[in-house]
Amino acid sequence: MTSVAVPIELRWGDQDPYGHINNVAVLRILEEARARAFWTPPGSSGPPGVFPPLEPDQQVWALVADFQLKYRRQLPYQREPVIVEMSIPRVGGASLVIDYAVKISAESAACVTAQSTLVMVDRDSGSPQRLSPEIRRRLLDYGPAARI
Repeated sequence: MTSVAVPIELRWGDQDPYGHINNVAVLRILEEARARAFWTPPGSSGPPGVFPPLEPDQQVWALVADFQLKYRRQLPYQREPVIVEMSIPRVGGASLVIDYAVKISAESAACVTAQSTLVMVDRDSGSPQRLSPEIRRRLLDYGPAARI
């Protein structure tokens, strides 16, 4: 399966008294990696992400509907960024699934694996909204048959 790798810097405050990254901080790391990989920053001049810029007045939002997380080994604090690898194994009518692996380096085994389901919803009504053909096509680029 093809994936996208995003380096995420750790913060000193992410660690707990045992010297490894706190379980709550891991969720922030995954959120940051997901946003950097798939959303276009407002005012960005770089390549577009899968989803349009994150702005409060957007009519359709992607909300996390489910999150599963497994801690495989301790994730120690380090000055170098951790690597978050992500792929999209499933795309539904109004939803998508993202698989994650958090590693201390590109070559290391995963310290954390996770999977989230995002659902596209209308901002005002909260009802599910189908993924556009363009977004669906871009998401499939990160799936099992993707070539990056």
